[in-house]
Amino acid sequence: MKQIYSIIAILFISFSAVAGTRPMITFSATSGDWSNASNWTPNRIPQNGDSIVIPLNKSVVFDKNDTLANVYIKIIGGLTLQQKMRLSANSVVELTGTINAWNASRSNETISIGGVKKYDQNAALLISGPGTAASISGVSPHGFNLSALPVLFNSFYATKSNNNVVLNWSTAMEHNNKNFEVQRSFDGSTWTVIAIMLGAGSSDNITQYSYTDKNITAAVAYYRIRQVDIDGKYEYSTIKAIRSNETTQAAKIYASGNTVNIEFNQEIKNKVTIRIIDMNGHVIGQKDNQQASYRITMNMNNHITGMYIVQLNDNAGWNEAKKVIL
Repeated sequence: MKQIYSIIAILFISFSAVAGTRPMITFSATSGDWSNASNWTPNRIPQNGDSIVIPLNKSVVFDKNDTLANVYIKIIGGLTLQQKMRLSANSVVELTGTINAWNASRSNETISIGGVKKYDQNAALLISGPGTAASISGVSPHGFNLSALPVLFNSFYATKSNNNVVLNWSTAMEHNNKNFEVQRSFDGSTWTVIAIMLGAGSSDNITQYSYTDKNITAAVAYYRIRQVDIDGKYEYSTIKAIRSNETTQAAKIYASGNTVNIEFNQEIKNKVTIRIIDMNGHVIGQKDNQQASYRITMNMNNHITGMYIVQLNDNAGWNEAKKVIL
């Protein structure tokens, strides 16, 4: 890896790094069922907002259909799926141990995040870490990024405020994170580092960051975040574009093969309904997200190739629509 080059002037503006602390619950039995409170410390089953740890040499059977919101599940030992595990879009599963199916009914032995299946009958019976599944990872059988990522980006938004551009991003986890470089480009190819912000180091909590780029009058400005870990390895966020002569849309909507992708450019706090509508006005697909994630995907494998309308609505006055070709 290239060495990080030095910067003479480093501008720190509007910095915040607030970790969303979660209660921790640990599987303490050698093996047993998820739904048995006595197998956990403290003596209760996991609930919304928990950090859930399955330690090394411990094995738990997910034996009851359950829906959990805003959880961080760290699997160091083993997780056997007997029923459907449904997680909200802002949940994360970190895998350094193993996940396997009970193999009685593979269609029920699944993990989904934000309604997208990360592990199901299309995946191998047993998968091993290191890897991570989140709303921004793929769809089964590639629902887990099976590599050791130093940082898992949870969101990245860019919005205009008069002549200023406000960048907000968050991470779902950080391992040996050194810093973030905020980079800007006016042509989409030549990038300049405009700020360096320290990371949380190592954290399994959601950490939020903010930076304001002031007095931007260019017709278009592009932004990305470069994350650098202590070993010099790095990765990039997605690229966000801000144009001076148009209002920033809340979401980027596009199709890739049989998949409709929605990437939010700002935080949407209400429930979002996504509808796929054909040119005759028929709704051929619908999905409701209780908590909007940074990215939502919808697979449309049983559609007829052609033009469709993707409609977003938060049932509180905001909506967007765009035509796509599937």
